Amino acid sequence: MDNFQTVSGMMIDEMESHARKLGVKGVALVASMDKYGHSWLSRMKAVETIKDIPANPEGHEYPGYNFIGIAYSKAAEMADTRLNSGSKSRPVYQGEFGYQGGVIREVPSGFMLTVFSGASGEQDLEIANVGMIAYPREE
Repeated sequence: MDNFQTVSGMMIDEMESHARKLGVKGVALVASMDKYGHSWLSRMKAVETIKDIPANPEGHEYPGYNFIGIAYSKAAEMADTRLNSGSKSRPVYQGEFGYQGGVIREVPSGFMLTVFSGASGEQDLEIANVGMIAYPREE
């Protein structure tokens, strides 16, 4: 894909629009990687927030959710497995969570990834799918 900024912007716009339609907040991420997973371009946009801190965080191991970290965790899992995040195709590695919400597709230049983090796993996956559908078909 020659114009990552334009294409990723269009994909993120679709993800943001769908997230707002569902009434959820979080982080939309689009990434392009080579076929080896060693070279990346990525673009992220907050849909109103990058984190969530529960009303009573005391007594929890983690006092809140960092949606940027979770989104990149999903992308890292997909870079290794070449499957949508949360596929349970192998044990979760340290630094990953095994959450749904990331979609990967092979393209002529390597792979495209779309991720959403901030809602339920099902909603994150739905939003990520909307982003991937917006990817233009290459001849």
